Amino acid sequence: MAKSFNSIQTRIFAFFMVLLIAVQAISFAITYYANKRLEQQQLANQLSVAELVFKSEYDNRNYYLSAFAETAAKDFGLKDVFIDDDSRSFLVALNNHRKRINADLAIAVNIQGDVIGQLVTTPDGINKGKVSVGPEQGKQFRTPLSTEFEAISPLYPLDNHVYQLRFSPLTSGASNIIGWVGFGYIIGDELTQSLSEQTGLNTGFMLVSDTTESQLISLSNSSFSDDDGQVINDFIAHDQTNDEFILWQSALGELNLASNNNAQLHAFMYLSRSDALESAQKQWFQQLLLILLMLPMSLLVAYIIARGVTKPLTLLIKQARFIAKGNYSSKVEVGSSAEMQELAEEITAMQNAILSRENKIAFQAYHDPLTNLGNKNELTRITTDWFDNKSPLAICLINIRRMTEINGTLGHVVGDVVIKEVGRRLSSFDEIDSVCRLNGDEFVLAIEHTEQKELIELIRHVQQTVEAEYCYQDISLHLQTTIGISFIHYPSDIETLLRQADTALQHAKKNRLHLQIYHQQIDVNTLDRLQLVNDLKPAIENNELVLFYQPKLNFKLNKVTHVEALVRWQHPVRGMIPPDSFIPIAEKMGQMNALTRWVIDQALHQYHAWKEQGIELSIAVNISAENLKDNVFGQYVLQQIQAKQVPIEALTLEITEDAVVADPQNAIKQLTELKQHGLTLSIDDYGTGYSSLAQLKQLPVDELKIDKSFVQNLMTSEDDRIIVCSTLQLAHNLGLKVVAEGIEDEGSLQWLAKHHCEMGQGFYLSKPVDANKLSQWLMSSKYR
Repeated sequence: MAKSFNSIQTRIFAFFMVLLIAVQAISFAITYYANKRLEQQQLANQLSVAELVFKSEYDNRNYYLSAFAETAAKDFGLKDVFIDDDSRSFLVALNNHRKRINADLAIAVNIQGDVIGQLVTTPDGINKGKVSVGPEQGKQFRTPLSTEFEAISPLYPLDNHVYQLRFSPLTSGASNIIGWVGFGYIIGDELTQSLSEQTGLNTGFMLVSDTTESQLISLSNSSFSDDDGQVINDFIAHDQTNDEFILWQSALGELNLASNNNAQLHAFMYLSRSDALESAQKQWFQQLLLILLMLPMSLLVAYIIARGVTKPLTLLIKQARFIAKGNYSSKVEVGSSAEMQELAEEITAMQNAILSRENKIAFQAYHDPLTNLGNKNELTRITTDWFDNKSPLAICLINIRRMTEINGTLGHVVGDVVIKEVGRRLSSFDEIDSVCRLNGDEFVLAIEHTEQKELIELIRHVQQTVEAEYCYQDISLHLQTTIGISFIHYPSDIETLLRQADTALQHAKKNRLHLQIYHQQIDVNTLDRLQLVNDLKPAIENNELVLFYQPKLNFKLNKVTHVEALVRWQHPVRGMIPPDSFIPIAEKMGQMNALTRWVIDQALHQYHAWKEQGIELSIAVNISAENLKDNVFGQYVLQQIQAKQVPIEALTLEITEDAVVADPQNAIKQLTELKQHGLTLSIDDYGTGYSSLAQLKQLPVDELKIDKSFVQNLMTSEDDRIIVCSTLQLAHNLGLKVVAEGIEDEGSLQWLAKHHCEMGQGFYLSKPVDANKLSQWLMSSKYR
């Protein structure tokens, strides 16, 4: 036992030792390379800051000299002595201005290019700062004169010195230039010393020429050696870097020296890397020393930890294996020390927490959080054995109607209470094997070993129970349900049953049924509708649609003067498809604009085709709410009429009342525009809409069509005759014409003519037929 103990302890200690050495080595390496990167970054930052300082100092001097030269040039006293050509007085005045900024050079040039004033200060020696007349006094200025004189190079060599010089023009009268005045600072020790103090780098200026040896004109470092000079010269002339120095240089401009040699003035800054990194090196050695001191201490701590951990280690391993098998009830004991006892208690608490979480997760995975009923996972789990045993099984999908209204009106809190109450009511039936909630307002019932007749009776009882009045805080709620049922037909699975039940449910909703049992024909209709959705857009593009026309009889002329264009779909596989099957699809799929435009184009084309046959008919086209939502629809109709050269009265647009109700403001705006251009507008299916009289009085229409539901039984229903008669009187009082549709017998036709109805259409005259058949019908009809 002791041998085993010592072996484990040794391995733990060896592991910690290797780990600590590795950590220290990695830490050392990371620190080393981090310091190297820091050094490079520090050098780069120092050069970047030095460059910014130099440019700021140099540019500030240029700006200061330019601004002062401009100020001095505006001095009237200076101008007066300049014009008077009093050399002594002018030099005094020029010197007064020079002293204001302590300039090292002041110079004035007249319009003929003569230097009429030049003052320089002695930069070094015993007479340092003494002002004297410059050597170019009275001579021709070295630079050709121009109106841009102030823009010449700011570098000006004079007497083995280089000055930073800026000019400004002297003007007289209306901006007439009479000369130039300039001031400059010497580029020398004062500037280099200032830059060196600000940047911490040795600073200097050097003249570099291709024909002569480079000339150092200023340097802040008094210990500058020939070797340093060679390094700087190589860096400036050939961009050769040096590992011992950090270097920066910038070409300031070209100078024309007195020896007629051209030279470039370069500013440079440098510092030995050892000096620049002196503080970083000290930090590096301190860090290295700290690492070396920490290593033995870490090993000692590792040894102590190994000894403390080894004893209870085997007990922990044993307990962990026991817990891993799912045994959460045992108490963990790993030692007598306070820490180990605390550890044991924590592990025991962890066991209980894991057990609690597993139970909670398992419950949440299979139950709805609001009602605590089973969810789809629970339904699948419960029915698995039923499928294995091939038991009779029914799935009932229940939708609680008006839940959206309850949530929107009373809030989701009330909606949740209602959902929980529905779940409670469904759970009260012992005959139901499983009640689950699938989503917001849908529940599913699973019932085993049931026959269809018994199931229907049970479901009707369930409906009565769920739909019973429910009072919540003095609010009476009357719930309604829609149910879809599917029975199992092996082989099958729960997904298939749910899909079939959902298909039955959707069919019940669509047909306003309370209960629907799934059968194959429902699925066929659903698949057919889905196939039509996919085929509709290509059908419009491939001209699979055809127009049928139904004639309208003008009672006054006893002649067919109008027709209504009705679209049909000549499907290449399914044959002729009526509009009731695909018009709703077109509305939902956003295809109504394309469909209506196709109908209008075909109708206008057919107008010309009939015109060539000697038949002149006005064609009515139906438009929908989607068309009136299109802001450019009215413009499109007018453009097509004009483009195809069709009389405006040859086209009538028929609008249903619900199309106007969808967006009254926009619809009335577009209809008014069409009406103003002379287009005939008609209200279709009058009497079946939402607000007939309210809409009718503000719509810019010419006629209304009485819905066929009031006309088909006109001769047998006194109520229908009263409605039609009242509609005729109302329309005529409003100045509207009336078209009656659904005429199916001679008596209805005669009654409408007697009561001054303007036009009528229906199967008694003719069913909708294609253009050729309508032409033939007209030729043989008494109404042509």
